[in-house]
Formats: sequence, C-alpha cells, structure tokens
Amino acid sequence: MQERKYCTLVLPILTAITSNAIADQITINYLSDQQIFQVKHCFVSAPDYVEANDRQLQAASSNIKWQNQRAQVYRGYIELADGQAGCLSYDIRAKSVNSRQLKQHGEQLLIKIDAMLWQPNDLSVRIMPRVDFKHPSHIKISTPWRLLNRTVQQTSYQQKPSPRYSDGYIAIGELQLEEITLGDAKLRLAIMPGAYRHKQKKLSHWIKTMASSVAHVAGGFPLDDVQILVILVNGHGGVVPWGQVNRGGGQGVLFVVNANKSEAQLMADWTAPHEFSDLLTPYLPYDRWLSEGFASYHQNISRLKTGLLDEKTAWRKLVAGFERGSKSAAKSSAPVLKKSNRRHNMQMYWGGAVIALKAEVALQQQTHGQVTLSDALSGLQGCCLGKGRSWSAKQLFSKLDTITKTNVFSELYQQEALRKSFPEYQSLLLNLGVEKNASGQIVLNDEAPLAATRKVIASSALALNELN
Repeated sequence: MQERKYCTLVLPILTAITSNAIADQITINYLSDQQIFQVKHCFVSAPDYVEANDRQLQAASSNIKWQNQRAQVYRGYIELADGQAGCLSYDIRAKSVNSRQLKQHGEQLLIKIDAMLWQPNDLSVRIMPRVDFKHPSHIKISTPWRLLNRTVQQTSYQQKPSPRYSDGYIAIGELQLEEITLGDAKLRLAIMPGAYRHKQKKLSHWIKTMASSVAHVAGGFPLDDVQILVILVNGHGGVVPWGQVNRGGGQGVLFVVNANKSEAQLMADWTAPHEFSDLLTPYLPYDRWLSEGFASYHQNISRLKTGLLDEKTAWRKLVAGFERGSKSAAKSSAPVLKKSNRRHNMQMYWGGAVIALKAEVALQQQTHGQVTLSDALSGLQGCCLGKGRSWSAKQLFSKLDTITKTNVFSELYQQEALRKSFPEYQSLLLNLGVEKNASGQIVLNDEAPLAATRKVIASSALALNELN
C-alpha cells in the first residue's frame, strides 16, 4: 500500500478585540500524492455565506459539506447557518488551481490564496489569522503572511490585512528559501529553481541590489516584511519576462526570470527596480497611472541614486520613456491621464512618471529645497503602506500634501491628471539642464536654472552603509 503524503495547514482566526470576538479555525490537509487539499473551516459563529473570490475555486471544489451534511451550494457562494457554530469542509484539486507559469516545475505549486479558500462574506471582522502549515521535511512554504516560525516540518504565519479582491500567492514545493535583511526590512525570498538550483546566489544578489536601490529613494525599504517569489524558466524571451506586485494576504512581488540570461543582463534589467518601486505607494486599483507612473520614474531614479546608472543614462531612459508616452497619447489615448488604463500603457506609465518628476521639482521650489519627493514617500511608510486598504489618487495626493505641508500634489492632480492626456515636459527638462544635442544624445547643462534641483534628485536619501 502506497504511503500517503500530506501537509496540514491550521488557521486559527484572530480578530480585533470586541465584545463579539470571533475565533475560527481552518485546517488544510495537502495530500501530495493525490494533489488534493482537504479544507475544514470551523466557525465559532458562522457567516451568512462564504464566497468564491476566484473564478477557479468553485470548479476545483468538491465534497462540500456543512456539519458533515451536503451544503447548499450556489453559483459563487455557499450558504451557511448564520450565527451558528459549525464546520465547513471541502476538497480542492491542486492541479485545477495551480498557476500556468509552472509548466516547467513538475509537482511544485503556486496557488492564489483566493483559489484555495472560500472566504466569509463578513471577512472584515475575521481578520489576522495565525497560520500553522505542517508539511513533510522536503516541502517548503512561502506566503505573503508574516512569518512567525519555521521548523523542518512546520511553518507558522500571522496573516496580514489585504485589499478586497487583491491577489496573493502560496508557493509549495522544494523551494530555495533565504531571508534578506535591509535595515529594518525583511525580504523573504523563495526561488522555484526547476533545473537551475545553482542560480540561487546570483538571484539573491540581484534581489538585494535592486531592493537596496529602492530603499535609497525613501530612506529605507518601504515595507518591513515582503514575500519575494522568483520562478526560473528556460526560455528565449526577455531577461525577466514578467513581474508583478501582489497585495493579497500581505505584500509580495513575483518575478519570472529567464534562466538562460547572464548575471550582467539580469543586473541591467529594469523590471525588479520597477516592481520594488511600486511598493513606495499603496494599492491604487483605479488609478494605476499614479502607482505605475511613480514606479516608472523611480525604476531609473533609484538606480541613479545608488550608482547603478550614471546621470546621463538615467535621464536618457527617462526622456525615452516620456517620448514613448507622448507619442502613444497623441495617436490613441484616454482623454485625460486620470482615465488611462491597460489599453493605454505608455500613456499611463510615462504620463504618471512625468507627474512624479513635476512633483519632485515643485516640492523643492515651494519649500526652498527643504522637502523632496523622497521625503514625501518616506512619510507614507508609517501611516499608509501595507495597511490592507485601497486608495484613490485624490486621497493619496491629499495625504502627500499633508505630509509635505504643501499643495503640490493636489494642484498636479487638478491641473494635469484631470485635464491633460499627457503632461508637457520639454520645458521642465530644459530648465533642469537635460538637453539633446544635434545627434540626439543627452547632454547635461550644469548652468541651467534648475541644475541644482537635478543634482538633488540624483542624491541618495539613505547612506549605502546603513543597508549593509
């Protein structure tokens, strides 16, 4: 008889202290030989229903029972006995919810949190579960939840708040794990190596270098605890074919990396500094021009501040981006920057980047050099990042005005984002001393009116030795 292999995941739900505090518990047994998750969610006081927040979840679910009796299952939700104590149980077929990005990774799993768990409809009062993940010794786990303890056969977490309908991932398998410390921040790196286990040292150096460059933007890495997932693939495309920031269950960044590329190519790629720069701002699901625009600006400025790019190269990359965005906006664009979306990528990414540059210059002018964009973003770290809520651009710009004691951001929002398809930038570049010569090469004019401001932009907000 074949030995059954399994993993157990226990989540006792902890809530804010109230007179009706709820303490639920979820147990998940992973039958690795069958690739089945057996889920049991026991409620002290059941919600009216639980819902599927991922479209794959219901199709992958079977044997759904409430108190060992067949549950009332409808499209997208399961009806429960509201207010009663009891347990909901169901099975999940792992292969049905496993990411398509893992075609080259055998039995390893990358699963969205919402594709594994039916969520209570009153989830907002059932927050902060402790997660005890028991597993065979050869299995490693990575989640965006806060790591409490890791032993050979058990990994314990505290879940974090997350915006509704945001993605977060659980990685399961023979992972390569490493904790990278940057000041007070911990980056929990998990590599799915496939056939490339010898690449770990190179990848760790790449992640630390690029994360360190972003830490120099705002006086420290923007979050104190982040999951970093790296999936190595054998391909013929770009250096980093895909990168994304995840906010579900906590903060995480995922990279798909071409294992065939050299370390020099990896270090020259823009994807990692872009995604890490995305963490400088909170979740802005309906104003991606702001988050992606500020990240596009800082993917270059962060590397300039740490010497990974020289000044001419950094400005050449920024100017090229501004030009791509402007040309795209002239051909086919949203009527104003505020309404740009995935259909207007160049307009959205680089229009937002121009706004970031304009904010930088305006802050220095209004405060006579006392406040920079780095100071503004640093001010978000204590109040507004990793708090599990969504923001609008208007809300965030109002907060940044409060932090800087200026009206720079609200004025840019009203005058640029709401009125123009793409902000004008040529005159600002000339004032900064960023010019093109007859052959189209970038020339830096240190006699320009705002040349001193340009020099401040290139300076680091954090001494290098503070990160080491």
